[in-house]
Amino acid sequence: MSFSAMHPYKLPELPPHFSCNNESIYKALLLARTELAELKGYSSSLPNPMLLLSPAIIKESVASSEIENIHTTVEKVLQQQLFPETEQKIENKEVIRYKDAIITGFEKLNKVPISNRLILSIHKQLLQDRSHGYRKNQNRIENTLTGEVLYTPPSATEIARLISNWEKYIHTVDENVDPLIKCAISHYQFEAIHPFSDGNGRTGRILMVLYLVQEQLLHYPILFISGYINRNRAEYYRLLKQVTEEAKWCEYIEYMLRGFYLQAKETKEQLLKVRDLLSQYKIDIKKKCPNIYSSDLAETLFSFPIITPVKLGSLMGIHYTTATRHLKQLTENKFLHHQSLGKYQLYINKKLLNILK
Repeated sequence: MSFSAMHPYKLPELPPHFSCNNESIYKALLLARTELAELKGYSSSLPNPMLLLSPAIIKESVASSEIENIHTTVEKVLQQQLFPETEQKIENKEVIRYKDAIITGFEKLNKVPISNRLILSIHKQLLQDRSHGYRKNQNRIENTLTGEVLYTPPSATEIARLISNWEKYIHTVDENVDPLIKCAISHYQFEAIHPFSDGNGRTGRILMVLYLVQEQLLHYPILFISGYINRNRAEYYRLLKQVTEEAKWCEYIEYMLRGFYLQAKETKEQLLKVRDLLSQYKIDIKKKCPNIYSSDLAETLFSFPIITPVKLGSLMGIHYTTATRHLKQLTENKFLHHQSLGKYQLYINKKLLNILK
């Protein structure tokens, strides 16, 4: 049966049957595996890795949300995560939830593998009260400008079977299929199932990085693929469409492998800059502000590149007045920049923000 965008897609179960015996695929795979191994090693060298990686995860969250036309900046999100949820703008709230979903998903991987249960948990964290589980009705993907139907996902009655097959596939050991290629295949399949009424893309991208952690290609969920997809969005959608309509997998897989390589390289270089800057901050703060210096204080300025006295006091277990005095001293010595924003007094690690941009 030929593909029709107007009818629910009869999505074939995994594994797909194709062959990509070409040199460019092997080269792309080797480059990606090498960079991922280096990224895995560098991330382990950071003190308190998940705390220090939190701002970088926000960068990924901003990029992933931008694919869904949710527009904000890393700096705005870092500011607004300090505010009560009732004061957060909707676009920043969405990004903060994405960051929280990555971190929560990573923490749950220690107890449960990627599964139907974890998928629903991630989606719930992303959409909160707008999450009602898998869709019960038929939906369609349309061109927002013309209204043209681009793709009609499988019917709602097929979702349970297809997700079960997807779950079985990612947990089946196959020595002939590299985990990175499997990651690309399973990502396509999840997006093609389109199991939710909303939030499919963001959920799918979180599952991708969690899969790499599960397969021990990474220690932490820090392969930020959304930046690459954003820069090459038209090609991404063209290749997904090509797999659906023509079952041509090779070009799509090579595209994803190239993304894994480039983003692992970019993230590794960024982490090295963060690590070096943190080391320099520790030396300089100890020299210029010896009365307040501690390793924990320096690391807190990197976990929260934008911070308030209230937040610092809470994290360090010190009084508000003491926290304010510490931040003022750090500002006077050019480690931080002070900014008033309404009722909030913000202290900004601009050197770190410049790395994250």
